[in-house]
Amino acid sequence: MLADNFVAHRGWRQHYPENTLLALRQAIRAGAVNIELDVQLSADQDVFVFHDASLERLCQQPGMIWDYPADTLLSFRAGEAIRFGDQFANNPMCPLSEVVSLLQEFPKVTAFVELKAESIRHFNVSTVVAAVCRILKPVAQQCVLISFELDALLLAKNQGWQRLGAVFDYWPDWQLASLAKLNPEVVYCDRNCIPTDADLRALPWPIVVYEVGTGVEAKTWFDRGASAVETYLIGELLQEFNLV
Repeated sequence: MLADNFVAHRGWRQHYPENTLLALRQAIRAGAVNIELDVQLSADQDVFVFHDASLERLCQQPGMIWDYPADTLLSFRAGEAIRFGDQFANNPMCPLSEVVSLLQEFPKVTAFVELKAESIRHFNVSTVVAAVCRILKPVAQQCVLISFELDALLLAKNQGWQRLGAVFDYWPDWQLASLAKLNPEVVYCDRNCIPTDADLRALPWPIVVYEVGTGVEAKTWFDRGASAVETYLIGELLQEFNLV
């Protein structure tokens, strides 16, 4: 078992506001070598690390992320008060450019960057792919673009992006033509959609299982052939498996 078999889901989300530079940095400090983050676009098509289209849950602000230009979003605070109260009241939103700097600081860390369907639908697939790839270009070898939207990944591949991964919240047809064409380096699967008799070792690509919350559960998935597990409790699991 290696630290590479664990992915920090939205950073160390258990203890810090998700998808913020703080959560990502603290995950790395806890021993993570894989971080996962989501991206959405602002009104002026800058890219922010953000899961929801709505700003309410993380920032307690009205409207959608694409209702505001980047300068305004940078003035908002991403404290996730529903979970943390005012503990992180001054924590800023995270532009994707700050993740580039973080990865340059930690060159052995891999980032799984999820292109969110909401921004793809609001803008268009080419706009989102172009914006994300432009920002990530300096650290392209450290970044795996992932998405539920296979057309976005295929577009990125056609434009030369090397590292790609599919995400499913249902059990897919593993002979799907678009999957074969994509030939992802990894496939993320929701644990709730994986058949009880599925041997993950028999599948065409390495499987990352999400969301995994305990060491017992992680071991079960590894025994079934998972390549890695994605977790909100990255520090806890790395410690439990004696990897830090």
